[in-house]
Amino acid sequence: MTAPFSPRAFLRERQALLVHFSTVMARRPELTFPDDLRQAATLKDIPLAFSTIQKGDTNPHANGRGGAEGSVGMLVDIGPGTIIRSVSHQDSGSNAEGSLGLEPTEENCARSIDQRATSNEWHVQSYLPIGLFILPPILVRRMVDIGGAPTPVEVPLELSEAVKPFPGVRVFSANAEKFLELDRSSGAWRAVNYDEIIPPS
Repeated sequence: MTAPFSPRAFLRERQALLVHFSTVMARRPELTFPDDLRQAATLKDIPLAFSTIQKGDTNPHANGRGGAEGSVGMLVDIGPGTIIRSVSHQDSGSNAEGSLGLEPTEENCARSIDQRATSNEWHVQSYLPIGLFILPPILVRRMVDIGGAPTPVEVPLELSEAVKPFPGVRVFSANAEKFLELDRSSGAWRAVNYDEIIPPS
């Protein structure tokens, strides 16, 4: 008897992480960094848009190779109660009511990564927050007064400014060859393998 398809096992096989990014494309423009990610970490039954991130991926400000929609995001795991509503190799326009993505079959999950260019989207709810994920250069959504009107725009941040609102939270990144974790005490990055980020079981 063939075991049922496991999206979590699929992501592990592809060495891909799920990250919900702080972005100007958010449904609530008034909810800006870091409050958007703080709130996202507390949601249970509301689906959010996630990008699949692999080693070598960049953010939209660095040629956008891969699926990243932003610079700073919430990295999550898939748990027993997690629901993956849809997957897509591009922006699927997801919201609380639904998505233009496809059901998370093995074929569709593979396509969501294999055919992605500068974006992809997994619509997921009841996820398990693991930590913060950062892809430099760091730009986050903030409200800025433009012509007398508060307007959501992306502003640059230093690494220390990006992680300060999340004390005690693990911080990850990736370069072309490896995943990285920030040592908060020294400010140095160390190489980590996938299992150190997402436990095997």
